[in-house]
Amino acid sequence: MSQENVEIVREAVEAFNGGNFEAAIDRLDPNVEWQPPDVFPDAGPYRGPGGVREFFATWLETFHGLRLHLERCVPAGDHQVLAAMRVSGEGAESGVWVESPVFFQLFEFRDGLVIRARMFSAESDALEAAGLRE
Repeated sequence: MSQENVEIVREAVEAFNGGNFEAAIDRLDPNVEWQPPDVFPDAGPYRGPGGVREFFATWLETFHGLRLHLERCVPAGDHQVLAAMRVSGEGAESGVWVESPVFFQLFEFRDGLVIRARMFSAESDALEAAGLRE
């Protein structure tokens, strides 16, 4: 099941980058919890697909051409996937192209749906949350 979950994350990123946001969130559980890092001004958590839409709406308004860059995506146990990602886009007001540093997102799955997604600045924190590091 873990490789299938990796493919779900890959497909969602491709859909998002292709402009099909609805397809990207199709694999979210109705009660999904989406948790950005505490350092974000919109730290959340966001709940349900509507909450995830709200989270991304802010980013899509702030950055034209917002893209997700999936640098690595691996199973983290049977029901979790760890993704190393970056985002890039052009500032809507400044016109300046920006690219984030790599961050890590831990996705938890149940029955092929994402039930929880947490973002971390450090890979060690994501691995600890996944129970893969003490």
